[in-house]
Amino acid sequence: MDWIFKAEQFFDYYATPDCDRLIIASVHLDHDVVPWYQMIQKTNPFLSWSALTRALELDFGPSAYDCPRATLFKLQQSGSVNEYYMQFTSLVNRVDGLSVDAILDCFISGLQEEISRDVKAMEPRNLSKAVALAKLFEEKYAAIPKNKPSSLSARNYNQNSSFTTKNQSNTQKNDNNTKPNLPPLLPTPSVKPFNNRNQNIKKISPAEIQLRREKNLCYFCDEKFSPAHKCPNRQFMLLQLETEDESQLDTPVPAAEEVILEEDTHHLSLNAMRGSNGVGTIRFTGQIGSIQVKILVDGGSSDNFIQPRIAQVLKLPIEPAPNLRVLVGNGQMLSAEGLIQQLPLHIQGQEVKVPVYLLQISGADVILGSTWLATLGPHVADYAALTLKFFQNGQFITLQGEGNVEASPAQLNHFRRLHHTDAIEECFAIQWLKQDVPEDVLADLPINIEPEMAILLHTYASVFKIPTTLPPQRDQDHAIPLQPDSGPIKVRPYS
Repeated sequence: MDWIFKAEQFFDYYATPDCDRLIIASVHLDHDVVPWYQMIQKTNPFLSWSALTRALELDFGPSAYDCPRATLFKLQQSGSVNEYYMQFTSLVNRVDGLSVDAILDCFISGLQEEISRDVKAMEPRNLSKAVALAKLFEEKYAAIPKNKPSSLSARNYNQNSSFTTKNQSNTQKNDNNTKPNLPPLLPTPSVKPFNNRNQNIKKISPAEIQLRREKNLCYFCDEKFSPAHKCPNRQFMLLQLETEDESQLDTPVPAAEEVILEEDTHHLSLNAMRGSNGVGTIRFTGQIGSIQVKILVDGGSSDNFIQPRIAQVLKLPIEPAPNLRVLVGNGQMLSAEGLIQQLPLHIQGQEVKVPVYLLQISGADVILGSTWLATLGPHVADYAALTLKFFQNGQFITLQGEGNVEASPAQLNHFRRLHHTDAIEECFAIQWLKQDVPEDVLADLPINIEPEMAILLHTYASVFKIPTTLPPQRDQDHAIPLQPDSGPIKVRPYS
């Protein structure tokens, strides 16, 4: 009970002895408890504070046969979230042995369905966070107005009802005067107009796009594609714009803008641009001829790309790719320097021939994008284990990727390869110089020396150095003047 809790907190704070607690508590009794306390004091007086609290709980508290745990598990929100939270806390205070996670799950499950679903999606870690989210979503749903039947539907209902009444009256008349059935004015169409699809629209799958690129065919006809190619299946498109009311327009509409529509959108992910190992990328080591290259498989890139310097060193056949721009993940647009129709790659014993674009990338020599993955058909890419599995030529093939490679000392042959491929921009020489640290002149001092003495010795450490030369010349030299022609004195100091 709340009153017993407050009283015990008061007594514990002021360290009230047990004999005084009964008198202080009886002064603060009110309403129906006062005659009850007087009756008990006459028949069987209370001897301790604990006896009074047990009696109050039995007579004024919940029934001994009440099960607060079951009530807590069955509690559902019927009013506001605040009212539900008050009921929930009162029941939790009467239940012992529940963990924090159990209390949190019980609270979320008792909320209304839409509020409970949104709170679960946010994954709160404690009860206070769940209560705050529940109140926030309650305000969200309270602000959404309920759907009301529009006047149009009501008008349609009235028209339908009147039409039904007229049909009933007409039916009664037709029953009285039977007339022969007349043929319809127009023939019934065999196919509904909504089922007619535009036969001129053709959708091409990514696999078919890749196949046509390999064969250098046009997307819309079977002729060879070239910059001077004119497709016989060209179509004229009509773009219709509907102007809105001027009062509803917030910003002025520009007079005219040039709209450029590209047939394909070429893009390169930021991971592929930097050559970093991110989610959705797998790195392999392959070969192009006799040269070893780094290959990055990235499903976020649209096409396949290669470093221009690799193609120039291997003297691969490069075709021009005019006006081909690639959108990079950081928002920049890069221009491709050319196209190689069939690039032979060897990856873990498998030979692959793919078309690649020449693009200035870093971190990897070759990037295989979604166009190459589409040619594999169904495949399984496990980015945690860095494996790529697919079925080709009647057998299952598994390519094992490489993890993060740590830096290792470079060898002379590595520098020769980088110099031969013109991949060295700048070269720096780094040398480690060991700093001369003066010896601590106080290292041999006793440990238990006073701090003030240690500070004094450290401040004037140069005085305690072992001399290696004669004392320096000073402005004044202190000497003992002797009498001329005087001999040594041989006299006892104390005679």
